Amino acid sequence: MKNISTKYTYIFSLFLLLGLAGCEESLEVELPRNQLSSKTVYTSDPTAEAAVNGIYQSLVTNFYYNSVHTVLGQTADELVPRTGIANVYSSNEIADTDGTINSSWGELYKTIYNANNVIEGVTQSTTLNVVKSRQWIAEAKFLRAYAYFYLTNLWGDVPLVLTTNVDVSALLPQSTQEAVYAQITLDLTDAVKDLPTDYANYKGKRIRATKWAAESLLARVNLYLGKWTEAASHATAVINETGTYKITTGLTTSNSPFVADNEESILQIPYFNVEYTYEGGLFTTGGTLLLRKGNALFETGDDRKTKWTVDIIRGGVFLGIAPHKYKNSYSDSPSERSTVLRLAELYLIRAETRVRSNDITGAQEDINVIRNRALLGNTTLTDPNQLLDLIALERQREFFAENGHRWLDLKRTGKLDETLSVLSDKIWKSTDRLYPIPEPALRANPFLNPTEGY
Repeated sequence: MKNISTKYTYIFSLFLLLGLAGCEESLEVELPRNQLSSKTVYTSDPTAEAAVNGIYQSLVTNFYYNSVHTVLGQTADELVPRTGIANVYSSNEIADTDGTINSSWGELYKTIYNANNVIEGVTQSTTLNVVKSRQWIAEAKFLRAYAYFYLTNLWGDVPLVLTTNVDVSALLPQSTQEAVYAQITLDLTDAVKDLPTDYANYKGKRIRATKWAAESLLARVNLYLGKWTEAASHATAVINETGTYKITTGLTTSNSPFVADNEESILQIPYFNVEYTYEGGLFTTGGTLLLRKGNALFETGDDRKTKWTVDIIRGGVFLGIAPHKYKNSYSDSPSERSTVLRLAELYLIRAETRVRSNDITGAQEDINVIRNRALLGNTTLTDPNQLLDLIALERQREFFAENGHRWLDLKRTGKLDETLSVLSDKIWKSTDRLYPIPEPALRANPFLNPTEGY
């Protein structure tokens, strides 16, 4: 996966991230001017905390602010180029030499390396605050689990790297998706025990993982694994935290799930001490990517269509509607942050698990929370299959152009083939359900197997 020289690149990236971490207002630290070693980092609480914050900042990459929304959206049936000209993502013709796929793979593994570094460094230190140390390790495990969630859902079987020792990790074979999910579950279960239950340590800013972020990701993971009871339990744990989390109603530019520190957000990522997100610049009123289904995706009166999309007109011709959830494009108002986890997902997770457990009334109640926020009426459906179809549709309406939900939903429900094979602009093969392991990774590690079909 990585050659030995990569070791020094990652060490350098860690120190770069440490420096950048100091820019975040809630974690201002004065770092040594001389070059930091891992031993130096984990001798004091301020530098150790900066290292933890550095893991979050390693997510501020092309993968998170671009690929996770746009590439996954195009490989699904969600987004299409405004020009009408298909590209390798919208046509599902991605090559193993594709630079975006290569950087996404590398960026996720960089996050994992930085998480492993914190786990090892904090565990081995004898000088750090004991209580804080447990929290830092928990945060690192949460972030490692988050990175592995995307790795295994995008590439299937992947190397399971749990050490910073490149001599060990460089030639690791792929682990099965089952093994990767087992590690994800273990990391999140451990994280729940030691993460804080509120944002007090972060000045009220929702920019670091809490117990409820770990519970939220556990709810998603168990949904994907078909463990309905467990998924419902984790979702309910978060939903019941009504003093901290509430669905945002009365959507406006300054009152949305993407505004900084709103009550619906469970975890957001700040971008280097600025008040805007890269998503705000990515999904602008210019609309370089359109919603494939356009207005047909929404019921009449759906406030998400009104508040979260924009009409794209060129030369007097209506081309379609584009995502416009993030309103702030490189300015200070409204203050927004990239939203990683939010409460709406937990309601829809629990709704799905309730249908599958034959709790029709409970499922209706959860669906209606989402529909009512969108100014839509309550569902009267009672047939389980119709309710599952409605939940899938509400997920599509709620999470369009957001964190790859649609692509992952089609995969986990086994509906990729039937949904994408009928689209004329796609050259679809069943093996396209996984992205190609990048060619540079295959060259560096002979124990990796190319993705089937590439």
